[in-house]
Amino acid sequence: MSARAARAAAAVALVVAATVAGPATPATAGSAGYCPDASGVTVVVDFQELGGGTVVRCARGDQATGLAALKNAGFSVTGTLRWGEGFVCRLDGRPSAASEKCVDTPPASAYWSYWHASNGGGWTYSDKGVLNRRPPAGSFEGWAFSTGRGANDAPRPGVAPKRPAPPPPPPASSPRPPAGGGPVAPPPAGTAGPAAPPPVGKPGGPPVAATSPVTTAAPSGTPVASPSGLPTTASGAGTPPPGTPPPSTLEVGPAVTEVAARDDRDDGVPVGTLAGVLLLAALVAGGLVAARRRRAGDPDD
Repeated sequence: MSARAARAAAAVALVVAATVAGPATPATAGSAGYCPDASGVTVVVDFQELGGGTVVRCARGDQATGLAALKNAGFSVTGTLRWGEGFVCRLDGRPSAASEKCVDTPPASAYWSYWHASNGGGWTYSDKGVLNRRPPAGSFEGWAFSTGRGANDAPRPGVAPKRPAPPPPPPASSPRPPAGGGPVAPPPAGTAGPAAPPPVGKPGGPPVAATSPVTTAAPSGTPVASPSGLPTTASGAGTPPPGTPPPSTLEVGPAVTEVAARDDRDDGVPVGTLAGVLLLAALVAGGLVAARRRRAGDPDD
């Protein structure tokens, strides 16, 4: 084979390889941030010296391979002309084509290291290729660009593989009282209740509680007016007739006793005694007058 034919064959091989590897594979629409639960795979890409910081995205659902997780998380992937996407050469266009041609395997001093972890665990360097690993649901896939270091001291992704705790539910709002007011809660124990009604009584008399029966200090055997209207004595209560309301429901005033009918004077003859004396004197005088009339009407002896 001539040199011209050999060069033509090499050019065709490069075209075929480029068609297989292709440019960067377009990324699908992944969601930014961690996966909220174990139904997806969280992918962490740490650009390290390439600039761009650390990016965290979620590949929803089950992922068949590590390459599928990368693409479904929204990262563009560029393989090599020789090995295709079986060896990741660029992520989101880094490193640039000027620094890395991506024709063959990148050198060990400048390549993307591949990591994996369970939720809440630690990063582990993957011993499988991106097409040979199936990430479990809820796990983490990590990529970190390494410059000047080998597999033994390659940098881990700069984000811990742990999903944030879900936010707490909002506090339940207390129910509002119905419009127009509702039942009033009783006062707490130990507090004073409603004030008692003021004492009632007749004008000029002593105040008497409306719900208490009246008692009058009097000598034993002295008639006393009771709230029911029956006479009673200081030593015993009278019996009210049927249908009489209890004393606590009657309007009461100052008790009136026979003792109060006595003369207020401290000296002199009581009025009752004076009236009795006058009546006796009138009877005696009337008897004397009647005897004289009988004697005057009788014939002389």
